[in-house]
Amino acid sequence: MNSNGYARIVLGVFTCLFACLAHAEPVLVLGSFVNESNAAKHLQRIEARLNEQGVLSQISLKGTPYYRVILPIKGRPIEPLKQRARAAGFEGVWTWETDLATPKMPKTELATRAPFIEAAPQAPREASSARRSLAPVAEPSAPDRSPRAQTNISGYLKTYGVIQDSVANDFFETDSIYQAQTSGRLMVESFTDWMVFQFHYELSSLSVSRSIGGDLQAFNIVGDSYRVGDLKTSLTSDAASKTQVYQNLDRLNFQVQLNAGDLTVGRQAIAFGAARFINPIDVFLPFDVRTFNTEYRTGVDAIRFQRPWGELGEVDFGLVLGKDADQSTSAAFVQIRNNMGGRDFNFSLIEYAQQTLIGGGVQSELGDLGFWLEVAYVDGDYDYARVSTGVDYAFQENIFGMIEYHYNGAGSQNPDDYLSLYQTTPYQRGGVFLLGENYLIPSISVQVSPLLSVALMGILNLNDQSAYTSIAAEYNVAENFYMDFGLYLFSGKDLGISPDQTLMLGSEYGANPNLFYSSLRWYF
Repeated sequence: MNSNGYARIVLGVFTCLFACLAHAEPVLVLGSFVNESNAAKHLQRIEARLNEQGVLSQISLKGTPYYRVILPIKGRPIEPLKQRARAAGFEGVWTWETDLATPKMPKTELATRAPFIEAAPQAPREASSARRSLAPVAEPSAPDRSPRAQTNISGYLKTYGVIQDSVANDFFETDSIYQAQTSGRLMVESFTDWMVFQFHYELSSLSVSRSIGGDLQAFNIVGDSYRVGDLKTSLTSDAASKTQVYQNLDRLNFQVQLNAGDLTVGRQAIAFGAARFINPIDVFLPFDVRTFNTEYRTGVDAIRFQRPWGELGEVDFGLVLGKDADQSTSAAFVQIRNNMGGRDFNFSLIEYAQQTLIGGGVQSELGDLGFWLEVAYVDGDYDYARVSTGVDYAFQENIFGMIEYHYNGAGSQNPDDYLSLYQTTPYQRGGVFLLGENYLIPSISVQVSPLLSVALMGILNLNDQSAYTSIAAEYNVAENFYMDFGLYLFSGKDLGISPDQTLMLGSEYGANPNLFYSSLRWYF
């Protein structure tokens, strides 16, 4: 890559939305195959992970049969169902209109479905995974009929009430602090048989009972990382005000579905890796695990092309553009994914900030255990390796557990070095946020009832013995309306003074105050 190449890149702004001409029931497409047996196996995975009844729909293109794995929407809002599918590992999800007049159930007998239980509300829901909507399949064109277009408008309103515990140490004291986080997102998606336009805009407010120093890890404020330019993030004129209002133009992209693959231009979500909690390969704005609202990954400005490779593989490459599309702030990537022998493999090569990342991973099964391994090595001004590996297990139909080990070569075993790490490239541009080197991350989720789920997750820094524990409960109050409760507990050594009389962290989590939150979420 060179600076001249970056200078030629210009992202267009697309403002034309397609009129809503839907005449049939929309469905969610989670895969297209030329082999019926492969489609049936994919449907089995989907039903097990999502606890939804899917079907195979057979269509014919130039005399060749194709099999689409679909989920009927049945009048529900489309976007929440898409997010559930992406969170379960099905990223290449799109909407298709069909009358479902000729659904074709697989000949093979499907296994008993297990309920989908989300690992932890704090984990990013727009998770990285292999895209499985791979074979380029198009609905046969009817004579004398122009392509249909459809526009979907959806979104959410969320509010979080937070009580943060008092702080008392050798440096300062504060009483309990109260926060109110409120977010509203508007999402517009327009599409025809061969193109898609996507627009997401979010408006958020943060009110705090008293001014505090440092960042709030539980609230994500979008910076300018991997964006050519942006709207003014803060809409509040008084920076000292206890109430701040922020805006985020999070998606603005246009996708063309070509015979060779999908070309997407504009602000979009790009995710990497196979790990469940910490993705070593993911450098593009991953969330801190303590952040509340992580349902949608932060959008980046990119030009991306995704080409199918066989029935279960994909080659994905593109440019991610930083401020002013300058080479020093931009990145380029190649991802290759495929399934061999029932195992999902991925390989990634990313060039960013004078750094070269080479990584790969595998998702498979070890007997009754699900297994994953993800490795990344970064070479450049800062050389380091990161590794995540773990297993998951369904103890019963409604109890699901996971445990992951993470090695962070960009971190340090000595807490005295923690504060200085924030100024290094891995933390500024490489998506690293953990400060230590060795971590153990267990999680268990229980579906108490069809409407109530409870999750427990912990992150243990094995080097400084500090820990972060999250206890969360989600209750489905009514259709598209949810209530959440959660408790963040922190333990470890508090702030200290270094030999040269400067402030230092005694441990990664010890200085964090405990907090309790409750939230209401409504989707439309």
